[in-house]
Amino acid sequence: MESFKGQPKTEAGLQRDLATIGVAHGMTLLVHSSLSSIGWVVGGAPTVVRALLSVLGESGTLVMPAATPHATDPATWSSPRLPEAWLADVREHLPVFDARTTPTAMGAICESFRTWPNTQRSDHPVESVCARGVAASAIVGEHPLAFSEGPGGPFEKLYDLNCQVLLLGVGFNRCTALHFAESLVDKRRVKTLRFPVSDNGQRVWKEVPNVADDNGAHFPVVGHEYAAKKGVRQGKIGDAASMLFPMRSLVDFAVRYFDDAL
Repeated sequence: MESFKGQPKTEAGLQRDLATIGVAHGMTLLVHSSLSSIGWVVGGAPTVVRALLSVLGESGTLVMPAATPHATDPATWSSPRLPEAWLADVREHLPVFDARTTPTAMGAICESFRTWPNTQRSDHPVESVCARGVAASAIVGEHPLAFSEGPGGPFEKLYDLNCQVLLLGVGFNRCTALHFAESLVDKRRVKTLRFPVSDNGQRVWKEVPNVADDNGAHFPVVGHEYAAKKGVRQGKIGDAASMLFPMRSLVDFAVRYFDDAL
């Protein structure tokens, strides 16, 4: 049964909260979000997207990660973890990623944004990024297969643009900018991504290196230290405890952290 607490959250109220925390017209904004943390939103996830786009205005750019971990080898899945007897069949029939139709696993707000008119999406099969606005084409136009959250892709573009990062009801464990920071250090942790791609009309499996998952080992620590030493803008968007800060500042801080900690 759904729990109804506090007051319903409206688009106008979310716009006020976003402006109060520092989201502004013309900004390039990278958002990680949790719809459930906001409270009961009138109109659901599309209302949150409309509020974000309205506050950013026509000269701004909204960006969200649109990762698709379910587009990888099912043997590596943790949620759901499939029965061993299913793996060969699922692997044989797993669809190739399609930037137009493959849903993201990043939550309801991101999935709503993925299908929004004029939203663009990068073509990485596992770590795609969605963007809408004046800088969207520049952000999503190139996305290397290997080290997809590193140099040469959307996250470097966002770093160069000195975008702002909004953690909307989520913590630093969800902050992809920290994967970008780790990709820049020599001691970065590495995993192998394996996924199907279409090569000259043939479905083939591709393996590439990527920065490994953090699983809470460092990201919450570096985020806590960054917030304590550098400061972040904090507030509530609806009921969601949220933080706003410059990506470049966090990445530069995190590179120094990873150089020492890894």
